[in-house]
Amino acid sequence: ADVVRDIVYGDTREWWFSSNWYEKGDYERAVHPHMGMHISTVWVVGYYLLNLMTTYCSLPRDGNRPNSIVGKSLEKYEYNPQYGLPPLREPNKNLVGNPKRKPRGLPPLLTDELSIEHVTQQWTEESQSNAHLWKNNEECIAEGHSIDEMDHAPLPKPCLLSWVANLERHLDNPKRLEGKLQPFISSNDGWSAADDNGKLGWVPSSGLGSKFTMNWKSVSQPVKAVTWMIMRSYGEKWAGSTLNVQVYSGDALFASEDIVGFHDKHTSETYNIKMELDGDGVTVGSDLTIKFQLTGGSTFKISGMAICDH
Repeated sequence: ADVVRDIVYGDTREWWFSSNWYEKGDYERAVHPHMGMHISTVWVVGYYLLNLMTTYCSLPRDGNRPNSIVGKSLEKYEYNPQYGLPPLREPNKNLVGNPKRKPRGLPPLLTDELSIEHVTQQWTEESQSNAHLWKNNEECIAEGHSIDEMDHAPLPKPCLLSWVANLERHLDNPKRLEGKLQPFISSNDGWSAADDNGKLGWVPSSGLGSKFTMNWKSVSQPVKAVTWMIMRSYGEKWAGSTLNVQVYSGDALFASEDIVGFHDKHTSETYNIKMELDGDGVTVGSDLTIKFQLTGGSTFKISGMAICDH
């Protein structure tokens, strides 16, 4: 996309890489690309198939395990004639200029000062100075660490709660969605899970005035923002649809917003509504309460939530 963007933007009447939007004279929206994009796609697919094959053929081989292509001998690339690959015609011939295995760790930052002349040296020096960060399984086991046990603290999760209907493996019907939310709902007056035309969400089944409250006691991580994925639609059913959301910690109000659930487009679309909390947000050990109430119209749909530290 970055390669052809300037070409398309510079001449929107070209139709090698984009649709022929002016085929009938006036602009008409179309999405099917023409010749150039098809040819480019063939080259890209062909390149990555060849790249896959050559990468596989150059994987390191463990001499102690004939059927393994990955093992302890990680210092050079070797061809391994197995899984249908033919043997080399001259297996003992060494080709000069072969690449060494890349240094461990991350490559240097791409800055204005970084040059092709010194990038290998910088990467190697960084890898050596932080060798303790890039040890493999064998080296860790040799030092007495078990790869089957957690001997370090787990990474903190950024969100107290996050979900997106129909995208998670076990969140694809109303019963499962209700099970996901139930542990966090302290009161509910008229909201339930519903699946309308394959669009699962949390909806005010009792109409105007329906409300529910979510509550967390002594949060284990800070909360600085809450984000709602909501559906906006059209027609008489959605006219005036408005949801009021208020975020509290104790008696202190940290955020409040009226979220509109309707629009003039003749489509149903999903929007992300992010509410930043005042100050430093809800701190560790504090309580968190979020109140929802349908204040306009007769329906609304929440299709995802993220209550996070950012």
